[in-house]
Amino acid sequence: MNLVWFRNDLRIQDNPALSAAAADETSPVAALYLICSQQIDCYGIGKNQQAYLFQSLQLLHQELAKKNIPLFIIPSSTFKSVPNQIKTICEQLEVEKLYFNIEYPIDERVRDRQVVEALEETVKCFRFVGDSLVAPWLLVNGSGNGYKVFTPFSKAHANILSDMPVELSNPIKPRSSDNRLAIAKIVRKNAASQLSAEDSDEADQSDFVFITKQWLTDCCPSKLTSIEIPSSSHQQLKNQLENFCEDKIVEYSELRDFPNIDATSRISSALALGCISANECYQIARQGHNENASAWTRQLVWRDFYRSVMWHFPHVCKGQAFLDVDTAINWSHDLVALNNFKQGQTGVPIIDAAIQQLLKSGWMHNRLRMVVASYFCKNLWLDWRIGEAFFAEHLFDYDFANNNGGWQWSASVGTDASPYFRVFNPQAQQKKFDKDGEFIRQWLPSLRQVESNKIHSFETSQLDNYPKPQVDLKSSRKQAIDSFKNAKLSNENFG
Repeated sequence: MNLVWFRNDLRIQDNPALSAAAADETSPVAALYLICSQQIDCYGIGKNQQAYLFQSLQLLHQELAKKNIPLFIIPSSTFKSVPNQIKTICEQLEVEKLYFNIEYPIDERVRDRQVVEALEETVKCFRFVGDSLVAPWLLVNGSGNGYKVFTPFSKAHANILSDMPVELSNPIKPRSSDNRLAIAKIVRKNAASQLSAEDSDEADQSDFVFITKQWLTDCCPSKLTSIEIPSSSHQQLKNQLENFCEDKIVEYSELRDFPNIDATSRISSALALGCISANECYQIARQGHNENASAWTRQLVWRDFYRSVMWHFPHVCKGQAFLDVDTAINWSHDLVALNNFKQGQTGVPIIDAAIQQLLKSGWMHNRLRMVVASYFCKNLWLDWRIGEAFFAEHLFDYDFANNNGGWQWSASVGTDASPYFRVFNPQAQQKKFDKDGEFIRQWLPSLRQVESNKIHSFETSQLDNYPKPQVDLKSSRKQAIDSFKNAKLSNENFG
């Protein structure tokens, strides 16, 4: 039997591991997903993305069922338990070949290596690239090391794509009903307790989709969040992206920074969990839009960059900054400032509006993610790791590599980091990108009747029913720059 192990690739389209497993017509094909609940909690993944994950899993099992491929969704705990658990599952299912797409963070790499080692005498393992346009090990500089700066990385990336154009995996063909019947027979023959259909919902037994009643009860998406969950449907996502390319991609570079304008594709949640592939997104954007698509496809290259950073410099996966200077910084532990920030009560309208957008929609405009992170680290002088965790708690589109890379960039401690003396001025940012105050008024009801010029004068003129700024932007910026200078000097002398 061929077993496909799904992770952050919850799709049947352009899934190289699934495509390779299904291409072998001589063996039955089954699919597996392990819900590592303790790992989810350990990573601080919030209820919004959990809801999106479970919605995506439900849709995945429906799509696989149409192909007569059963999906085993099995509770687990942490990554440490996965190797032995998969070994047991492979024994119970009489698996000869295991297929999966490579993940790049260090914990996932260690887990996968241990799985391969646990199976080396009994099961052949096949690994594929399904989460980036270009595999990170192909992107190295002249010294054979990973790139630390985006611009040379993007040039090397473009060279590889010109030599090896993006291609999609072959679509999988529906298998006959004999496929699921053969698998059900194996499960019953081996009395596979954790795969037993006796514990499954009756409606699912008929299709031999093994999802326990407890999982269906505990993981109902609507029980996790009251916020509208983004679509996981591949067809809807494809239509959404095609419509974006047809109507908006031409003006994307010009309008993408204005949060009150709907100028982005809004498929980041799907990309984060692999409900649609980066390859397919790239192809859709490039088809008929070559000249106009570069600004948008550049975001996919940034996505590859942060994955490459995690591959070549795995210490950034461990709560450590890329730059050593971070160890010499004494971040603030002001809980009052932190709580005000988390509630969107900082007294800076564009910051508070962005936080309210995050809390109430599970998403934040990308320009505002940079402004918010800069304010958090440079004005409040709070540890970037706390801000990174706050985003993970609320974002539907939480992506470890992107989130980690973005926060380190904003804190000036990451690879290709923003220079420490470059600090976003939130007042200037809101004047430039929300000149008429439309976005601010949308998310801050107390300011809906306030004129734009007064909103932008929040530092010098107290706004009614709105908090005073908790820090002075100018003096806090100067203090941050001085602190960075001292930290760099300390690091050079003693680091």
